[in-house]
Amino acid sequence: MNKKKITILIIISFAVTILLAGYLLWAHNRADYYARAANTAPGTQDKILDLEKSLTLWKKPENIMTLADLYVSIGRQDLAEQIMLGRGEVSILNKLGNLYLTENKVKEAENTFTKAKSKKVNPDSLKGLILVELKKSDRGVAENYLSQLAGLDAESADCYGSLIYLNDFIKAKDSFTKAKSCNLYSLDKYFTAYNETQNPLYLRLEAVNKYYSENYPNLAEKDILALMKEKDNYRDAHILASKIYEKLGDQAKTNEHKEKARQIDPIKL
Repeated sequence: MNKKKITILIIISFAVTILLAGYLLWAHNRADYYARAANTAPGTQDKILDLEKSLTLWKKPENIMTLADLYVSIGRQDLAEQIMLGRGEVSILNKLGNLYLTENKVKEAENTFTKAKSKKVNPDSLKGLILVELKKSDRGVAENYLSQLAGLDAESADCYGSLIYLNDFIKAKDSFTKAKSCNLYSLDKYFTAYNETQNPLYLRLEAVNKYYSENYPNLAEKDILALMKEKDNYRDAHILASKIYEKLGDQAKTNEHKEKARQIDPIKL
């Protein structure tokens, strides 16, 4: 290749590099402009439109997460998932994992938190994995993640421990007390409402009800079965069992426990 051709190629390469750099700088600045506009936009839809424009130019992680929250606020979890899928940032993976948890997509949540943890062992991924294992009713694995969390964030570990150990009120209350603050699933209100001087079976029933109301039906089932094994003629336990099985989609067992409750006390359910 002669010197003239080489010179032309160098000039073209340099020009392309300058143009590309110029475009990237323009895109970055324009993306920031739309992100700032979103901050001052009067309504949710306006904020969404501005952030969508920003992300078409430059996909900043913080803007992706803000837009995801806005999509969730208008009931478009599908769009929130879509803009976070395929991202590798730990913060986005954790947010996506938590979204899966709210939708009860346990396997997807587990895979996502595990991926985030593999990139960097961090408290938020461990918290997510604890909740995943409780969804699966596996306290043993949840405790393993809890021990890892304790090494990174002892206060959060105490808070999550109080959720894991709800079936043992004294142990759960002890963990809760160690945490300076803990509003996970309103546990602060829970431990204000109940105390260790109350009937242990009643406390365990309320713990099951807490798991049920927070959408941990498999864990609730495990604990209600253990409770009824100790006291089979506990009418309120059978009533709660019927609700748990209804949530799990087992109509036969739902009806079975309703009937047992009627046999114990025929008051209309």
